[in-house]
Amino acid sequence: MNRWHGIDEFLAVAETGSFTKASKLLGMSVAHVSRYVSQLEERLNTQLLTRTTRKVVLTQEGQVFAHQTKQLQHAMDDATALLAEQQLTPKGSIKLTAPVMYGESFIMPAVHSFMQKHPDIEVISHLSNEQVNLLEDGYDLAIRLGHLKDSSLKARRISQRRLVICCSPEYINKFGQPHSVSELHQHNCLIGNNSYWRVKEQGQDKHIKVAGRLACNSGWALVDAAIKGLGIVQLPDYYVNDHLADGRLTAVLSNVAPAPEGVWGVYPPRQFIATNVKALLDHLVASVQVSDL
Repeated sequence: MNRWHGIDEFLAVAETGSFTKASKLLGMSVAHVSRYVSQLEERLNTQLLTRTTRKVVLTQEGQVFAHQTKQLQHAMDDATALLAEQQLTPKGSIKLTAPVMYGESFIMPAVHSFMQKHPDIEVISHLSNEQVNLLEDGYDLAIRLGHLKDSSLKARRISQRRLVICCSPEYINKFGQPHSVSELHQHNCLIGNNSYWRVKEQGQDKHIKVAGRLACNSGWALVDAAIKGLGIVQLPDYYVNDHLADGRLTAVLSNVAPAPEGVWGVYPPRQFIATNVKALLDHLVASVQVSDL
């Protein structure tokens, strides 16, 4: 049985000197109050109240117990009020991690504006393309891109990203442009972390193998190579949006573009998400723009 069970009822009787008055104070029946207090006395193996036909008085043991539990009740009230205040004004420390480029460009600027609104928030951020273990490393929040692996972690969708196949107008003028996935083997493809690109043909997601004379694990380096006409590249939209807008890059094979991928806020499995983390997630959802490409 819950150790707190019966204490509120006992203190109400102690303060009012009456089971009837206590029942009105608590909004429950006299029978319920009496039963809860009796169960408390049985659990403590101590008589706390002396009941007569005219009044109810505390025993000596009841006086001691009432004094101590009243302090506990005040502490509980203070803790409850503190949580309510924190829900209105988030406080405390948040430890988060995010991929380097996405974190620098989108997550951290949003975090900074969140901190401007909430001066009692502290943030410890670690930008890395390595996926950390949230539970072992004590992280409150991780930003993950793309498909989430099955895990016990909880996640909330923050935004989305699209993969874009593109190249420079100069490359098209010199080598032509592919009009189907099967034509990619005739072109120099700029390779990132792996040599497979994601496409969607006839409603089916596919991974196609590509080849070329440049491979690099930096998205910005691949963008530069594509702008300089070295080949065709597939990258997330936020690497190439500005260059597509100013004409330095041209999207190709848009008809086989895969469905957008999620950008996720991932956090440890808890029955209730921490108030400050929930507030930050709400801010990220509102602040990080969804691509319209």
